[in-house]
Amino acid sequence: MLAIRTTYDGKEIHIPEDAKGVPPCSVIVLFEEEGSAGDADWLKLQEQTLAKAWDDEEDAVYDNL
Repeated sequence: MLAIRTTYDGKEIHIPEDAKGVPPCSVIVLFEEEGSAGDADWLKLQEQTLAKAWDDEEDAVYDNL
């Protein structure tokens, strides 16, 4: 899973050059509301996503290595 910060100009989402080599995949787009906490909200969403991906029984075998 890859998280990037980008912009939307009202018509298009602008992907940074360093993310253009990512293979085709599903994408989730979150629109940040004006006046939101910005970076703090973004970090919290990333933490929640990582926690879901990290807390996986199948991968728990690696916790004791």
